[in-house]
Amino acid sequence: MGVSATLLALSSVLTSVTVANAATFNFSFSNEDGPVNGTVSGTITLPDGNGTFPASNITVTSAPAALGYTLPFNVFAGLPNIIQNTFTVVGGMINNAVSVFGAQNDSTLGSFAFNFPTFGTLASILDNGSPSSGVLDSDNSTLVYSSNAPATTPEPTSVITLIGIGVLGVASKLKKKA
Repeated sequence: MGVSATLLALSSVLTSVTVANAATFNFSFSNEDGPVNGTVSGTITLPDGNGTFPASNITVTSAPAALGYTLPFNVFAGLPNIIQNTFTVVGGMINNAVSVFGAQNDSTLGSFAFNFPTFGTLASILDNGSPSSGVLDSDNSTLVYSSNAPATTPEPTSVITLIGIGVLGVASKLKKKA
């Protein structure tokens, strides 16, 4: 009985473990008003759930070579002067109408923005002072967000629960044989 009680207690502890959840969203936008043709796409990491949050990470995974980005390009590392970082999630999707992000690097004068007042959505060329020097969509007409949620990946606590149940089953069979 000691082994079963220990395994049951261990299973209870393991199933109560919680993991901080993050949601990943895809983004893309295309050139409408700037001199660099092409599409910029990547991912945004936000806390899971509905609400207004700052992004913890934005990564450009695809962009025209003329922008000068080494891909994947971490926006926070490459453009550390964050001007505004506000994303609103409603029903599991980023609300394009109220989400605003802007970042620049004062030494290279590159800029990156989503729905930023006066500029719109852009990825400017690094080492150029003009925000309109790259892929620019001033009215945000091509900006698209989509969920990057895994289809059916179980949560870590579900996996731990299943392992705990399996261990209890094996322990029960071993006890019956003894």
